[in-house]
Amino acid sequence: MYRLWRFTPWLTRLILGAATLIFTLIGVKYITDPVRAAASFKISLGSAAAITSMRVGFGAFPLGFAIIVASCLASTSRLLPGLYFVATIIGVATAARVLGIVVDGAAPESVFLLRPEVALLALSVVGVLLESGRRRHQRTHTA
Repeated sequence: MYRLWRFTPWLTRLILGAATLIFTLIGVKYITDPVRAAASFKISLGSAAAITSMRVGFGAFPLGFAIIVASCLASTSRLLPGLYFVATIIGVATAARVLGIVVDGAAPESVFLLRPEVALLALSVVGVLLESGRRRHQRTHTA
């Protein structure tokens, strides 16, 4: 069991690294070419304000999330808050996607995106459980 706790910070960093990469890719895609990114979902942007709103809402926010999550990689004490952050963001996004599928219908694009969201949500929850367990183990064995 000791071996698990020793590797937990690296496993959780891997989860946070994946989330950082995903948020970065989404952010960069929508900041650099919002018209094409929106068109892939059959969304047309009819004004400069619409294009800018897409850059901000779909580009800047995920890129901001990536920066926050990346900053949590630097310190073992920030791993758990980073995992909670990712679980919260992805949990809300997944719930919104499921709601959309139920209310609006199961569009192939929505169902396709649901899979990686559920996977990242599951990984971040597992990360929270592992990091919480490691911290409990550390407290009981250093006291």
